[in-house]
Amino acid sequence: MKVAVVQTRWADDPADGLRNAHQAIEEATESGDVDVLCFPEFFLGPPWYMPGQDHLRGRTDTRIPGPVIETFQKLAQSTSTNMVLGAIVEELDDGKYSNTSLFLDRDGEIAGRASKAHMFGNEIVVCRAADSLGVIETDVGRIGLAVCSDFWVPEAIRVMALAGVHTVFVPGGTLRQNQALMVNALRTTAYLNGVNVVYASSVGLVEGTRGDRVVQIHFAGTSLVVSPEGVMAQAGSARPQILHADLAPPPEHNDGRHWLGMRRPKAYTPLLGEYAGMSRDLAEELRSNLAEDAGQRQPSEAPATSRTGA
Repeated sequence: MKVAVVQTRWADDPADGLRNAHQAIEEATESGDVDVLCFPEFFLGPPWYMPGQDHLRGRTDTRIPGPVIETFQKLAQSTSTNMVLGAIVEELDDGKYSNTSLFLDRDGEIAGRASKAHMFGNEIVVCRAADSLGVIETDVGRIGLAVCSDFWVPEAIRVMALAGVHTVFVPGGTLRQNQALMVNALRTTAYLNGVNVVYASSVGLVEGTRGDRVVQIHFAGTSLVVSPEGVMAQAGSARPQILHADLAPPPEHNDGRHWLGMRRPKAYTPLLGEYAGMSRDLAEELRSNLAEDAGQRQPSEAPATSRTGA
């Protein structure tokens, strides 16, 4: 399975970002032998609920299906390439949003999708969390989709491995302070679960104010293609880039010789019961923090955005 990972940089104008994404597809597939192309989370541009990005509401979020998605469907068909459309802020009918990843097949059809289940930052109050994980049948076998912070919850990738997934695609974004940690975590996940991991990240800066503080979020690329044996390809941290790698299903996949064959499920029944932290109301905690920040703002100061993210 030949994969291409598109590491993007956010453009000031979302229209430019869309054109850049289209151009990246053409560049990545010009050899004609890519099986799956993967974009990062928010590859169309920062979501409006991040710090200082309220002006992007209605511009980097979209309907699915819709005109923006149709442009990628046509490109998937014309290039005969499967595509993981990273993650897109999907506008839902009830006024909520979803952080959604799509899998387009070679005919341009939406063959599968996954929405983020484990919300991060302001997504907790803005987005609807999924209650299932993305396991998709494709012409390159059974693959998994884990949207950004879904990757950080160990059970998510383990469930996919147990379902027979040979490769997990993770549209995400590496925070600058987490670069080394991210590489180690991805390598460890691939090794412990006996799967390949294809991780797509972006490059860019999000900036806004919260109370009297300037909030900056630096995304530092470091896209990766990892097998259980180690890193096969890795991007830099400061610029757009396209990675290519040729992946085979891990040699011990589904034959019982990997760690998965040692499992004792009856010993894990506590996973279905109460757990540390289950009583926390994360949405209410976030609202309280935002209200506290707003209370610290001087009357003469105006907020840079009506809703801020982490």
